[in-house]
Amino acid sequence: MGSFYFTLEKSLKMWYNSPVIPIRNLMNRHLSKIIGDASDMRVQMWRWYREQPSWRQYAEALVLVVLVVIFIHMLTKPDAQAETAQALRAVTVAPVSELANSDSELPLLGTVTSTSEAIVRSESSGKLNHVYKKLGDYVTAGQIIAEFDNAAERASVLQAEGAYDSAKAARDIARINSGNTVSSLADVRTNALNAIYSAYNTMDDVVRVKTDVYFNDPRFDDAKLLPSIPDAQLEYAVEAERKSIEKMLAGRAERNKSLTVDSDLVSELNVIQNEVSTVKTYIDDLSSAVAKAVPDATYNQTSLDSARAVLSVARAAIASGVSSVSSTRTSLNSAIAAEKVAGKTSGDASGTIASADANVKTALGAYDAALARLENTIIRSPISGTLNSLSIRTGDFITQFAQVAVVSNNGALEVVTYVTEEDAKRIQVGNNVLIDNTVHGVVTRLASAIDPTTKKIEVRVGITDKNVSMVNGQSVRIVITKEKQTITPTSGPITIPIAALKLTPNGAYVFTISATSSLIALPVKEGAILGDQIQILSGLLGTESIVTDARGLKEGMQVSSTVAK
Repeated sequence: MGSFYFTLEKSLKMWYNSPVIPIRNLMNRHLSKIIGDASDMRVQMWRWYREQPSWRQYAEALVLVVLVVIFIHMLTKPDAQAETAQALRAVTVAPVSELANSDSELPLLGTVTSTSEAIVRSESSGKLNHVYKKLGDYVTAGQIIAEFDNAAERASVLQAEGAYDSAKAARDIARINSGNTVSSLADVRTNALNAIYSAYNTMDDVVRVKTDVYFNDPRFDDAKLLPSIPDAQLEYAVEAERKSIEKMLAGRAERNKSLTVDSDLVSELNVIQNEVSTVKTYIDDLSSAVAKAVPDATYNQTSLDSARAVLSVARAAIASGVSSVSSTRTSLNSAIAAEKVAGKTSGDASGTIASADANVKTALGAYDAALARLENTIIRSPISGTLNSLSIRTGDFITQFAQVAVVSNNGALEVVTYVTEEDAKRIQVGNNVLIDNTVHGVVTRLASAIDPTTKKIEVRVGITDKNVSMVNGQSVRIVITKEKQTITPTSGPITIPIAALKLTPNGAYVFTISATSSLIALPVKEGAILGDQIQILSGLLGTESIVTDARGLKEGMQVSSTVAK
């Protein structure tokens, strides 16, 4: 204790006599008193210590030493604990098979688009006299959207039509003069009756044989379409058309039993032409429905592709039937008209039938050409849908092949997105998709090649939820549930997190843990980097458990490990 006060007194005196800042220059009466008191206290403490018995002096010295040791121990003990705590580093281990499938969900951005969309372009150039539709209007297939100034084209059509009618009249007169009109009419009526029978057989084959396989109980009122169609409105329309056609076919079969060559075949040809047109519309709608169908347990992708091919053949057969009935009706009307003229005309024919037929064909060609030129001045919708874009107004001058409108079926939507080549290997048609965390979908189509524009592979997602509020052109977030990777020695590259890989000048390593809790380095060969994942080309079999974060680790280090959950 005396030494403490002695040191304090000595320090104060040195400060007092300092040549830099002499304390005497700062001295006042209070500081002088403090120095004096410290000096007196040191003297008194030393005297008190010397007056103690010698045994007590030794005891006091021992207590002081013990206190100093305890103080030093208290200062050094936390450092020792920290050093002990830092001796073992905690790491997490996980099986390679789980790490390879940690990215089984693929988040992407997609765009909502229509499954049926068409860009309308002008086929002529000129001034628009009329624009009949507005943006957002619904148009049917073939409906006129706008029309150019086409007075000259309409006059040409009228002139060609007159020449065609004149040629047909000359041909009829030639046939009358040839004396073959009566026999020709009998043949035409027989052909008309056969055409009616043939049209019914075609409709029966197309509806009841080729397409009924896609329905449950197609000949009853509860007929149900079997393929899964995302467009509920179209599905209902097809089922309603099938029920109506069943009644129509039954009625046609009964009418055919009473038909003869003496019946009113002109009226019957008009009726059956309407019936064949009805079946044609039904086949077109059914084809559209099957084209939108998504693969499921009942109809996989192969079955749907086969169904589309069958429907294509059915459409061709019905189209041929429509053409046949139409031409037969025209021939019958011409023969009947010729017979009437024959009853009022006598004398020998002055021309030949061959020449008259040639003139008719020439006139018909000129008429068709004039009609085609007129059609080029009329802008029609190629499909049924909503006008999502309309960039023209009445009075605009439009150049040839300019885009004037976009027609889409906004009731049948899908999502289009693009993925990399590596992600495409893990996606299959039929994978489930979640759109904006609420709407469910399924992968319906996966392109087999890379898009040259985006340098990625296109993926189309069908929307399976009905009555969803989505807008054509809307950007959405989607999550595709990818197929899990099956790890085998020959399955190809294994994907692991980049953090699990240790890159050194001597190569790349991953760490596993020995029975004694020390790190073992496994040399591997790294491949392509895929976001926060990296491919391992060799060095892993897939059965190992490795450390998920190799940063700051080295071989032989003692660690404490936990298994990833």
